[in-house]
Amino acid sequence: MTVKIIACEVMKEELLAIAPRQPVEYEFVSMGLHLHPPKLHRYLQEILDRARGYAQIVLAFGLCGGAAGGLTAGDSPLIMPRVHDCIPLLLGAHHAAGQGKGTFYLSCGWMAGEGNILAEYRRIVDKYGVIKAERVFNRMFNAYHSVLFISTGCARESVYREQSRQLAALLRLSHQTVEGDHTYLQKIVHGPWNEPEFIHIAPFTSLAEEMFGPSPEPGHTGAGVAGGQGKNCERAAGMMK
Repeated sequence: MTVKIIACEVMKEELLAIAPRQPVEYEFVSMGLHLHPPKLHRYLQEILDRARGYAQIVLAFGLCGGAAGGLTAGDSPLIMPRVHDCIPLLLGAHHAAGQGKGTFYLSCGWMAGEGNILAEYRRIVDKYGVIKAERVFNRMFNAYHSVLFISTGCARESVYREQSRQLAALLRLSHQTVEGDHTYLQKIVHGPWNEPEFIHIAPFTSLAEEMFGPSPEPGHTGAGVAGGQGKNCERAAGMMK
């Protein structure tokens, strides 16, 4: 029987590069939905409601701002990584949180999206000018000290890594690159989906937020959480004189 994998498009290239060991059907979800956790929740629930007859459904998301909390499985067992966001999925199952506080994570998938943070900066510059854009972004990211680009070997990685350096320079943050680890992604594609790395939900039962464990430290943030803050940027710019 087929395994259905529902994943954020941020990890699309990395997931498709992994050869599955059983029939797999993918469905990728726009990263832009992370801007609206309730909307992401509804969209994921709609997918689960119409997915029928699969051996397993693997939801390759984290808690994602609470969007996954309360999701209900359909007639197939539901499996989900026990993570709060996709940073551990790109860094491997045993994510070293030592980088954590004050670190802003980026990857190819986050930089490729239409609503990525560098594109948002340029949009604010076009609308309000360089001085106001810098004030807005410096205020929004004043809790951060570094940008960490996760290298996963994607096709245009050199381009996206350079863009992440540009972003770090704009925000006056240090920049580092770290090698990603596909261990967790490989388990998503072909298992094993063992505890405690994965949450198992029986058919027609629901996820609870407490299943994901303690929240990460403040300031330990991926671009999927903070990178596409279009409304926040717009609001902050409009309030500044």
